[in-house]
Amino acid sequence: MRKVILSLVIISCAAAAASAQEQRGIPPLPKEKLGIPVLSLPETVVKELYRVHRNGAGHVFEKRGRKLQQKFFDERLAALIWKNLTQTPEGEVGNIDFDPLYNAQDVQIRNFRVGASAINGNAATVPVTFTNFDQRVRLVFSLVNTKQGWKVSNINYGGGMDFVRILSQPM
Repeated sequence: MRKVILSLVIISCAAAAASAQEQRGIPPLPKEKLGIPVLSLPETVVKELYRVHRNGAGHVFEKRGRKLQQKFFDERLAALIWKNLTQTPEGEVGNIDFDPLYNAQDVQIRNFRVGASAINGNAATVPVTFTNFDQRVRLVFSLVNTKQGWKVSNINYGGGMDFVRILSQPM
């Protein structure tokens, strides 16, 4: 009985402390510490996408990568990727004739960096920079916050080109 009462006192004190912290402008404990899932940060999603992609060996942009497409990309972009993979005529390459995460066909990556996200409501952008061979590259990932967490909605390659625009072109 003493353990139950002690546990209730500890929980009450923790709740009161968290409430007092919020009132003073101190951020509360991370929700994962309270047993509530936390939506990951946009840059964490981008880092994980690159990790799973494994420089093209991770099957993200292949037919067998359907679950990965649904995990990392919003419905619209995942559908465009899937359409490109499944509706490209046999023997043709389709619109994904390059590595979308590096905007290149051949890669020799150095100085890879995923920057901090800029969040604006349910939208965010995450810059990614690297050197491919001797060329400095900067991509900007657009993400949306969904019920399943942050998902990539587009990749901006600069010069007016982006992943959605490329996938939306006729095959």
